[in-house]
Amino acid sequence: MVMRITNQIQQSNALQNIFRITEDLFEANQRIATGKRINKPSDDPFGIQDTLTLRSSIAQIKQFGRNIDNNRLFLNTGDSSLESVGLGLTRARELAQSSLGPSNDADTRSIIATEIQTILDQAIQEANTQVKGQFIFGGTNLLSAPYQANGSGPGAVYSGNSDSLEVEVASNLTIPITRPGSGVFGTDMNPALNVNTLLVNLNGGAGVALASFNITDRAGNAAVVNIGGAVTVNDVIGAINGAGINVTASLNSSQTGLQLTDSSGTILQSLTVTETGSTTAADLGILRVNDGNIVGGDLNPVLSTATLISDLNGGNGLTLGQIDIVNGALSANVDLSAALTVNDVLTAINGAGVNVTANINGPGNALQVVSNAPTTTAVISEVAGGDTAFLLGIGGGNVFTALDTLREALQRNDTNAISASFENLDGALDTILQARSEFGAHIRTMDNLETRHSADEVSETAQLSDVEDSDLVRDASDVAALQLALEATLNTSARVLQPSLLDFLR
Repeated sequence: MVMRITNQIQQSNALQNIFRITEDLFEANQRIATGKRINKPSDDPFGIQDTLTLRSSIAQIKQFGRNIDNNRLFLNTGDSSLESVGLGLTRARELAQSSLGPSNDADTRSIIATEIQTILDQAIQEANTQVKGQFIFGGTNLLSAPYQANGSGPGAVYSGNSDSLEVEVASNLTIPITRPGSGVFGTDMNPALNVNTLLVNLNGGAGVALASFNITDRAGNAAVVNIGGAVTVNDVIGAINGAGINVTASLNSSQTGLQLTDSSGTILQSLTVTETGSTTAADLGILRVNDGNIVGGDLNPVLSTATLISDLNGGNGLTLGQIDIVNGALSANVDLSAALTVNDVLTAINGAGVNVTANINGPGNALQVVSNAPTTTAVISEVAGGDTAFLLGIGGGNVFTALDTLREALQRNDTNAISASFENLDGALDTILQARSEFGAHIRTMDNLETRHSADEVSETAQLSDVEDSDLVRDASDVAALQLALEATLNTSARVLQPSLLDFLR
């Protein structure tokens, strides 16, 4: 059977061929111009998925690299600061040893005490080291100097927190680039918040403004909460819970502050806490607007004599043991393992019969023990490798207490205290060396990860190139072949489709 080919069919077929070749030529030109085989999802649906995955992975690897480059300085600087403190402690021990020589007297020991004070001042300066304007030994409190000289007792006082600022350097791996100085130089007993905590003990002892504040739940119900008569945290919680709106107050999971939980069924706005003219909401750490629940800030309660030992260390508690106390010719071993409250600890030390007074330090975050005699210095050290004196901030590996105690002993010409100070100086140096080893481990981890990330980036970039990059030689050949095909098609079509009179008579 012979099929009749009309002029219309010929024209349609010619146009389809021309369009197809033109499209192929355009795509080949695009591949050459962009250097990419995949320029839109339809070019290779499966390939584009691999491309997106690889690009995301490469971007993440580059971000890890930036995190390492930008933050390695924190670790290097921290290690350098600790090295300086370690050298100071070594020098202090040498001076203490030399001060016990037969040629030394009260005057020479007083001169040595001056150098020890210089070492202490330098150690405090190192503890307040900054990187890019941020303090590295204040935990996550980056903008305030974590240590100040203690004007009312030995050592220096800590005003940072117990957290660490961490950066992600690999998938599911973070490294702390700052650390709490309380675990390196001196102690913060860090009592946790509980419902019985007195409001006057919050915010480092600054307390809370006893006034009112506004709460509006997510359904739009508003209430004014007045805590003018509140005494404890539980009173604040009760006042909020009795406000008659869809908000329940409680302690947050970390026992550092309050939490406001909104149970509104209809959501019209954000959960909102505002002031009524005072600073009450800000003092309670809940002054904010949030689409969900509000987790309040750290209320930083200070120690009181009623503080439970189990509430210390952020609510993790402390395991106390024995301590040694030397004060002039007096000495005692004090067992604190049965203490339940801070008052129990103070009572045990004050009743040890060594003429000392133990109390809470000025900032309210550690204890201090001082001699009642103007010519002797109380030295508190560990027993059998324990850490009780350090945990309480009164001795052991506490750098600033060890240096300040030695300085005072030299000034008072108390050779018993000078001799007793060696153990604490050694403990402080061990603490510094341990911290340096941790910094060193983190630095090595960063260095190893940087090498691995560089290799992974090269490998995945090569994979990405294999998936999406064009073959320029082959594409150039395709362009030439398609150009020739297009010209031939146009020439052939022009010849075949020339109309004549016979075409109209058929």
